[in-house]
Amino acid sequence: MGMTIQVMPAFAQQHMGAGAVGAGLAVTVGSLAAMLARPVSGRLADQRGPRGIVLTGSILGVAGGIGHLLAVDLPTLIAARLLLGAGEGALFTAAIAWVLADVEPARRGRVAGQFGASMWLGLAGGPVLGAAVLWTSSFRGVWIIASLLPALAWLLVVRAPRAAGPSAPVDRAPRSLVPRAAWLPGASNIAAGISYGTIAAFLVPRFDSLQLPGQQVALAVFGLSFITCRLIGSAWVDRFGARRVLVVSFVIEAIALAGLAVNVSTALAFQCVILAGAGLSLLYPCLATLVSEAAPARERATALGAVTSAWDLGVAVGGPLGGLVAGATHAPPFVVGAMAALCATLPLMARRH
Repeated sequence: MGMTIQVMPAFAQQHMGAGAVGAGLAVTVGSLAAMLARPVSGRLADQRGPRGIVLTGSILGVAGGIGHLLAVDLPTLIAARLLLGAGEGALFTAAIAWVLADVEPARRGRVAGQFGASMWLGLAGGPVLGAAVLWTSSFRGVWIIASLLPALAWLLVVRAPRAAGPSAPVDRAPRSLVPRAAWLPGASNIAAGISYGTIAAFLVPRFDSLQLPGQQVALAVFGLSFITCRLIGSAWVDRFGARRVLVVSFVIEAIALAGLAVNVSTALAFQCVILAGAGLSLLYPCLATLVSEAAPARERATALGAVTSAWDLGVAVGGPLGGLVAGATHAPPFVVGAMAALCATLPLMARRH
């Protein structure tokens, strides 16, 4: 997914004759498909077991990659993007449910954090790989490798022992795509996604408006802080409790975004960027732990998929919402992001069984 996102705007414009809107649609439609596929694939994983859904997600990824190779116009390219996005959504949702199925509660935060980091490492490394392949080969080379990677995922899952699957009995009863256990964590994750959408869309423009050096590496510094804190801090979720770590993380995120809205110093700006990465890094292991504790085994994957989709929705909203208030300084979006981070704590304060 990361490989294709990196080169998609240029490919859509140069080879498909797409304008700015069409190119933007080609980039984002895959994420939309992933968002919609997560709760559906989660429910199927609950009903039929996660292993087959992970394999199906891999196959959809292969089909999406091949679709990029065969695309002759923008509609067929968008269809390929939908397949690839749906494959990613199905694979990740079913896989995290599979991973957490037999993990003892005292280790859920650490395991969820480590597994979630694998997705972020892929999304971070994908653009680098895509750019390198395009530089040494062509768009066709990018699509070929983007087809082979999910095939490799399929082979890895086929070789995984079946005993690693969930121990809970299969339940085929129809259930909600948004279980009650996902409501409050999902609401928090929408707000958290808005905060991240603000960073993704406006961090570089904010550096540019302040005429600060280092704007080329600002997002990389954020990503490095995120991954480092995720790998180091996932164990804290189990040690100190998911709810407590989550509230502290949101407060740190709000402080970091507020700092980016007001500061005029390069050093302070990068300190805020590092804090922002740290603040968002532990959200997923915390939320995955809360959902796993609250959801019955028969709908755990569905709930995890719904909460992850809530993040996707927040990210999709964050950019346009910030754009409405951006202005010349690009400071107001960070105020909105800081407020969203504080609002994300409110569902956690609600009393629930």
